Amino acid sequence: MSTTNPASPETIRRRILAFISDELVAEDVEIGPEDDLLSGELLDSVAVLRLATFVDETFAIGMKPTDFLVENFQNVRVLTRYVVRATEGRSPAG
Repeated sequence: MSTTNPASPETIRRRILAFISDELVAEDVEIGPEDDLLSGELLDSVAVLRLATFVDETFAIGMKPTDFLVENFQNVRVLTRYVVRATEGRSPAG
């Protein structure tokens, strides 16, 4: 993973959706970018924490407790925008 070429929003969205589908929901459940993740029907509280950990580690965000807001995790579209904002200002390591 390169910090000089951050992932596109589409790539971020696909990686988040794949993680949710592969790791957090039953095989027969399909998740879309607009589906409410926090309604309690798709993800329980443990799954939401696993999702936050995945996002933080995968995209090297350095998530702070203040970032863990309903507004950032409501659905995959919103979560993708949060990741893009969190990684936009990053400069390459060096």
